Amino acid sequence: MQVLRSALDFLGGPGPVLLAIGLLFATPVIDRLFVRRKRLGFRVLYNSKIGLGPERLHDGTEPNSPQLRELVRVLDRMSIVVVRVRNTGSYDIDAEDFDKPLTFTFGDRVVWNARVSEAGSEEMKAEIRRSLQFFGSDSGSGAGAEVGPAKASLPTVRERMAQRVARWGGLAVPVEPPGEPVWHGVRLEKLVLRRKQKFKLLVVLREPDTNRDGELGKDVKVVGSLGGTGIVHDERPERLVTLSRLTGGLAALLAAVLVLVLAWPPGSTDATVACATGKVRVEGSSVFMPTMAAIAEQYERACPGAEITTTATGSIQGVREVAGGKEGEAVVALSDGKQEVRGVFAQQVAIVVYHVVVHSSVGLDAITVEQLRGIYAGAYTDWSQLRGGASLPIRIVGRGGESGTRELFERRVLGGSESALSSNDCRVKDRAPEAPVIRCERDENADVVREVGAVEGAIGYADAPSVAEARKTNALTALALDGKVFDAAAGVEAGYPFWTVEYLYTRSEPAGESLVGRFVGYVREHDGARVRMKDAGYLPCLSADRVPVDLCNLR
Repeated sequence: MQVLRSALDFLGGPGPVLLAIGLLFATPVIDRLFVRRKRLGFRVLYNSKIGLGPERLHDGTEPNSPQLRELVRVLDRMSIVVVRVRNTGSYDIDAEDFDKPLTFTFGDRVVWNARVSEAGSEEMKAEIRRSLQFFGSDSGSGAGAEVGPAKASLPTVRERMAQRVARWGGLAVPVEPPGEPVWHGVRLEKLVLRRKQKFKLLVVLREPDTNRDGELGKDVKVVGSLGGTGIVHDERPERLVTLSRLTGGLAALLAAVLVLVLAWPPGSTDATVACATGKVRVEGSSVFMPTMAAIAEQYERACPGAEITTTATGSIQGVREVAGGKEGEAVVALSDGKQEVRGVFAQQVAIVVYHVVVHSSVGLDAITVEQLRGIYAGAYTDWSQLRGGASLPIRIVGRGGESGTRELFERRVLGGSESALSSNDCRVKDRAPEAPVIRCERDENADVVREVGAVEGAIGYADAPSVAEARKTNALTALALDGKVFDAAAGVEAGYPFWTVEYLYTRSEPAGESLVGRFVGYVREHDGARVRMKDAGYLPCLSADRVPVDLCNLR
């Protein structure tokens, strides 16, 4: 059940899954009514000997009549093919809908006659008879392409058949001229089938004279295509996987998962979650809060009596709220980095990595910390002043004073404070024209990377998950600092300065049986929470074996 619940979470929850089920059920209907709405189906119903051998024509003695001997020989080598053709779509099929007409070929077998049966009306039957065209082996390939002269209509084919039968009876019919045309295929030209109309085509065939003693042929090849998105398909029940079966099976699977997850009490799905009832408020870091909100939702599903609200107020404000609160108040603060505040209890959660990013127009992928400090101090105002930089004004996109990310950047990278706010739109110094550098501020890291990606010459900083999402558009570049990038395996020896540890703050050490205590324990120790953090790009401070990660103790 936990696996099923995780799968439902991965798919977006009950709402998206219900929508997916509806779309899966609707797909075959949409395909039939709108996408491939014109459909012509065929099926070979019968393909065998006529069944009238020599023993059926006499009493077992060899017939003396030459005509009877010839009749016996010919009938024993004849077969019948019956093909059903029908409009299986939702719209009429007209003659101009065909890219290639419906064509039947029968290998080396020779067509002797054909008839149309089970048509809806005499008018329809007559129309189909008129559309029948017969072609020979030299005038039709497998696709029915015409090359030679041997092409005829149904009356011509039947006239030839009557002449052959008459010769067996000794009637005064001229001897067949050498090279008399024979037909090996039937084509339905200018076929028109209204919605739900169908008919059967019966073709009488004879083995060629070159095959007097071999097995009767069984080849039947059907070729034809409708223009646009229409299809010509074989209705033989041989395909195990069809669109309707595939979508129906997936919809049934999703419905089963949804019903099981919703019907099963969530509190009993995972015995590893220590539950408690009550309400908890989590405030603080806007960077980590989306991940915390997802973890809180997981805990609430496992523990129906728990209610956890999350609000991104900024790291500094969140810790102030906890420090100024009452003892025992169910408030937890998230902080990007450790805060020097008395009277609070801190616990490590995960390593958070940050990047300095620039608009892709800048043309740089690395910078020194000294150059970075010069940019924020106003010593550099154009990227061309740095080797390899484009001729663009430098535009700084920063965070507000309550941001833990800004505090970390100033303390670990700049070694001082950022310059004053001089711009609202991040493009010109519309607030303080006398300022040495263009600098604007945005409320959240996601807003910073969005602005950097939109403004040429812009520079800013944000957490790694926000940067990773924004880099998918190739609009910005993450800079190496002093040639270093963060490497969690190498630790701080790698020399990358811009990272910190995410902390959880409470007024005092929470009681183990309280909701705060159990929820904080879930965030730090449970595999479900650890997976959420790793998926978001964070490194948990406790390993899978509950062993503290040494790197977390350095910040």
